[in-house]
Order: sequence, then structure tokens, then C-alpha cells
Amino acid sequence: MTSRPKMTRWYSPIRLINIGIRVAISTVFGEFADRRDAMAGAHDIDPKKFDPRYDYRKDGSAKSDFWLDFVADVGDGWNSTYAIARLLAAPELHVKGDKSPLPLARLLIMGGDEVYPTPSREDYVRKFIEPYDQACKANHWPKNTVPHLYLIPGNHDWYDTLLSFLGLFCRRRSAGEWAAAREGRSVGGRATQQTRSYFALKLPHNWWLWGVDCQIKGYVDQPQIDFFDHVARKWMRRNSRLILCTGMPSWQYVDESNPGKQFRTFSYLERIAGNANRGHRLRLVLSGDTHHYSRYVEGDLNYITAGGGGAFLHPTHNLTDKTFKWLYPPPGIPFRRGKTYTRKFRLAPSLFPTPAQSRILSLRSFAFAFLNVSYAFTLGCICAFVAWILDANARATHNVNSSLADVLNGKPFLESAREYFNLVFASPWSLTFFGLAACGYYYLANFDGWRRYVAGILHALAQTGSVIAATLLLGMYAPKLNAFYPWLYGRWPMILYVGIVGGFLSATILGAYFLLCLTFFRKHQTEAFSALRIQDYKNFLRMRIGRRGQLTVYPIGLQRVPRDDGEQLRNPPLAPHLIEPPIPIS
Repeated sequence: MTSRPKMTRWYSPIRLINIGIRVAISTVFGEFADRRDAMAGAHDIDPKKFDPRYDYRKDGSAKSDFWLDFVADVGDGWNSTYAIARLLAAPELHVKGDKSPLPLARLLIMGGDEVYPTPSREDYVRKFIEPYDQACKANHWPKNTVPHLYLIPGNHDWYDTLLSFLGLFCRRRSAGEWAAAREGRSVGGRATQQTRSYFALKLPHNWWLWGVDCQIKGYVDQPQIDFFDHVARKWMRRNSRLILCTGMPSWQYVDESNPGKQFRTFSYLERIAGNANRGHRLRLVLSGDTHHYSRYVEGDLNYITAGGGGAFLHPTHNLTDKTFKWLYPPPGIPFRRGKTYTRKFRLAPSLFPTPAQSRILSLRSFAFAFLNVSYAFTLGCICAFVAWILDANARATHNVNSSLADVLNGKPFLESAREYFNLVFASPWSLTFFGLAACGYYYLANFDGWRRYVAGILHALAQTGSVIAATLLLGMYAPKLNAFYPWLYGRWPMILYVGIVGGFLSATILGAYFLLCLTFFRKHQTEAFSALRIQDYKNFLRMRIGRRGQLTVYPIGLQRVPRDDGEQLRNPPLAPHLIEPPIPIS
């Protein structure tokens, strides 16, 4: 059986270094050489003519419904990605909680992060395109059925400044003076249609869907702003209804004490949708980026996060209602200059996984060292290296035959502690390592202001204190092994013991730190759950525009993903269910 990609090991030291380099490069070059500007110039849009490829009005009528899907955060482990791809590709989807089967959707909208951890053509093919192609082959669609595929990039797609994404999914080209027409590519039996990383689709019954490219930090470029402003003013009929797909759930991330940082760009998009006084109504906002299902409600407007396409699971027990002051009103309320408006986002009770399930899953953080062996091994090597420096200090301060084991040999705990710190201060190298560790824990802390210093210092004390205490205890009790097995005690065995115990303790304390911050302060949700690599609890949305123009959202969850032990290749039955009753939107 061909080896399938596993869930990303985010705490692999080599991967962490690679991701850090990618993030730095994409951040710098994404700001100074934004590929969206180049794409806008290369694929100029005729402001007087709407591209007929984006017009789906005729697909829905008074006699038929129009179906479309939304999924986000795919392309991580094969098991989870392929399971969701199978559900999306089923000719008829039978879902527990709904009596009628749901037909295959005409459109599939992907809401960002189509590959993990970093984008390359090879990984897009292995982790995203191949499982979707396999799922298409496992089903038998009606003859001449070719659904369409649209994708917006997420921050992980941007880690190569969008190079692979544009080459794979934005290759369709209209005929011009300098080039012949070119079709998009097929992914999972679906044809890509877009020419840029953002798009506007005309749907039946005066519905529209906008897919917005928010880059890495929520930045929307000026050509994209001009495009959507033109769509709202010139191409959308009066009183159009809009579905907005964006790369991150700003309403969920917003800091209530300082909302501008996360909410400014999203608020601007909301206002563009209602531009030109044409009566457009924003009716639904969709996003991924957070890998669970949650729904917020503001008035009669729904904000849904459905990032369950295949990536690691995010918790839900950290979610709360959001209330903050803002300079602009919610959609549908007239703006008055100088007035401050209260934005209230109420969290709907139907979450997937449930908060209780999420809390239980978070307890796996205590097994951090076993779930992330390479990371624990690296920490152990660092602890062993520091012990080697202290061992060298022992030879320098006592005699040439002394070692760390000899200095700590059988002494009472407090006396051993005094000897230990004498060795620490005997040279600058050991102090340098402790200082670098403290800076690293400060940088890791996901708090603001003075709280970050407190969190960093307490975490540093817990980490270094536990390793020091373990070293002292080893110095007290390891000599007893000498009477039975002399080769188990001495300079190098002592350094090895410190490395093994220190690596395990440091990794375990890091998991406990993440769990503590998540449980009591709602911090480090990504760091805590990415370490767990949970491939279950996946979700996507199937939506129907009815014959009378009403939109209905079906949130579909899959609690257990089949494992890749041959089970996937036999295509075992899946058990999708409705996360909550269908959501009607008028």
C-alpha cells in the first residue's frame, strides 16, 4: 500500500525552522512584492463586461434548487482530507438528522489553507489534489457532470508568496491579443475557473458570493478593493443578497479592548458590500482558519467558521460572546459620523466538537512528550549540553578529574543546590543558555503588556526549576547505582540521565503550560491543539438556494475519520450528521 501523508508534526524542530523561514520570507516579500498586483495587471478585468464563467443564474430556477459546498483547511493528513473529500464527492449524501439525501453540489468553495504546513506543488498534489481525485474516482457522477471549484488562499498558501497557488488554481485565461484561451485544471473532477486569488460569483435569485484574499495578516490590496467596489456598484442588481467568504474569522479573533487590530479590514469589506446605496444585504459570512465548527449571530446575520476540511482540530471550549465598541454600525444600519456603535456577536450553542468534548481532548496535552518525541529529544539534547558545560565547569573549579556527578554525589539537597549554582556562575556559557531560554519563553507567551513578562518568567522558572531539581535528585540517588552497576554511574551516564529526564520534563511542562493558558486564559489554542494532531471531528457546509430564493445552510460533521490501515482504501461507510438543524437565511 502506498504511503499516505500523516498529520503534520508541527513540533518537529526541522519543520519549525522551515516554517519560521517561510513565514519571514512571505511576510517581507508579501508586503513589498504582492503577487495580487501582478495578477491584476496580467488578467485585467473589463469593467463593462462580467465574465460569463462566473454567472450561475441559469443553474437555478423556479423548478430546481442550486447547491454549493464550503470547506476550508484541507491538505494535512490523508485520512481526514480524504474522508471529507469522499463526502463532498458523494452523488447523494445521506446525513443523520435530515430525511432527504443532499445532492452533489454545483460549486465547491474552499475557504483557505489548501495545504499544510507550507505550500509547494508537490505537497499540493500529495496532500490535496490526490485525495480529491481518489474520492472522485470512488464515486459515479451523472454523465457530463463537471462541478466547478473556487479557492481563496489562506496564510499557509501565502508562505511561498502565493507562487504555487496561482500556478495551480488560477491558470484559466481568456483569449487576448497576446495569448490564446486556456482552461483551468481539474481537481477531484471539478474544474477551476478563477484567474485571480479572489472572485465574485453571480448565483441564482439575486444571490452573490464574494471570495476575498486576505493574505497573511488580513491585508486586502487596493486592486481587490477596487474590484469588489466595482462589483457592488455596477454588476450587482439592487437589493442583492451576499455571501462573503473571507480567510479568517475576525469576529472570533477580535480583542474586545482593542478591536481595531483584527476587525478593521473585515469591517471595511462589510462596508464595501453595502456601497453605492444600492440596498445590498450581507446575509452570511463564511470562514475557515480555525479548525472547528462555530457560529456567531449578530442581529439576523450569521458568521460561520467551518475549518474542518482535514487539518488538526482546534478547541471550542475557549469560545465566548464578543461585544465591543466600533466606529461603524453592523450591516443594514445607517452610518452616522461621530457616533460609536456596539457590535455584539452572540455565540450559538451548537459547536463541533462540543465544549465538553473539547475539554476532554485538551487533556491530551499532558502527553505532549510522547506525542512530540522529536521535540522532546531536542530539548533533551539541550539539557544534556548544558549538563556537559556544568561538567566542564566542575573540572575547572575543583580538579581535573572532577565531574558534575562527583560534585553532586550524595550531598543533601540544599548543599547540592549551592554546588550546582556555583557551577552555573563559574562560566558565562551556562548563564547564556539560561538567558536564551528565558527569552524564548517570553517570546512564546501569547499575552499582552506586563502579562507577557509574567507568563514568560513563570514558564521559564517552571522549566529551568524542574530540570535543576531533577539534576539535583539524580546527583543524590544515582550514586547508589554504583554499588550494583558501576558503568551506570559517572560523568557521561550523569549527562545522559539529565538529557533524558530533562527532555521529558521540559516537553511535559510545555504541554501543561499550553493547557493551563487555554483553560484559564483562552490563550495558545493553536499551539496546544496542533501538538495533539487530532484528525477527527471534521466538518463542511452544504448550502441550498431554494426555488423561491431562500438560502439554507446544512452544517455537516464527521466525528470519526477512518484510519489509513487499509480501511480507507476499502471505502468504509462514513457517518456524517447535522451539527445543528438546517439554518434558513432569507
